[in-house]
Amino acid sequence: MLVGVLDIGTNAVRYLLAEKRNGEWTDLDIGGSITGLGRGLTERGELAPISMEATLGAVAAFKRRLRALGAQRLMVLATEAVRAASNGEVFLQQLEKATGVSVKVLSRDEEAQLSFIGATSGLRMGFLSGAKVAVADVGGGSSEFAVGKLRQPERWLSLPIGSRRLTEQFLTEDLPTEKQMDAAYRFAKEQLQPTAFLLRDAAMLLLTGGTAAQLGMLRLGLKRFDPSRIHGLPIRPETMREWLKRLALMPANERREVPGMEWGRESVIVAGLLLLLCVMEVAGKETALLSARSVLHGALLTTV
Repeated sequence: MLVGVLDIGTNAVRYLLAEKRNGEWTDLDIGGSITGLGRGLTERGELAPISMEATLGAVAAFKRRLRALGAQRLMVLATEAVRAASNGEVFLQQLEKATGVSVKVLSRDEEAQLSFIGATSGLRMGFLSGAKVAVADVGGGSSEFAVGKLRQPERWLSLPIGSRRLTEQFLTEDLPTEKQMDAAYRFAKEQLQPTAFLLRDAAMLLLTGGTAAQLGMLRLGLKRFDPSRIHGLPIRPETMREWLKRLALMPANERREVPGMEWGRESVIVAGLLLLLCVMEVAGKETALLSARSVLHGALLTTV
């Protein structure tokens, strides 16, 4: 059976096509694009028409692709931007008309659990297979945190902080000033403190989400997303600091030209890396693993 999953996030739309073979899921195609659905949401409290139009266009294109590749079933998920917007219900109706299927708006608890299940799938942890693992899924509008054993979340937490929200609240200049960076860092560390009891309890920390995937590409010098190389890749705070410093000193148009930079991510990558760094500091970890899987895989593993 071929199943397609669409995830409509605050910053990007992602899709996955997978096939079940001998009881196991195999990825056949994965991709997405940044549409900025939640752009300006914090200030206005509603989704902007231009962002909704871009997102609907991406969803329609990815639906056609999934169907053309043979998807027999389609699942569509929506997260923080649709949850938080005053016109979220209106947009939800437009999404269902565009896809022809019912759209599942995940609660924060559901998103945290599915992120954990997806992020920890497909990992060979060796001696850590029975240990507590923490997952931090840093998104555009919210970030989810969970701890448990592989594919078995036990405790979780979702916070309304993400790369787009942090950018729009603090890093408002094309070249963020030192004052803006300091304010964003202090705010992020303060907002993330409730996660310490989860993250420090784990033997290993996994980082997932768009920023984590982008960091993996930068770290490996990849020009195209290759989940097989990013999934399970070790990362240290020093690497985050190096890329954070480098990218914060570039205007957005120069960041866009960095090999492997996803189109549209150049505007939020600085805030995203800052958040990942703060997560590692709050967790007290000197090494984390990047996960190329998240909500898409979690939904697939738990509903089909």
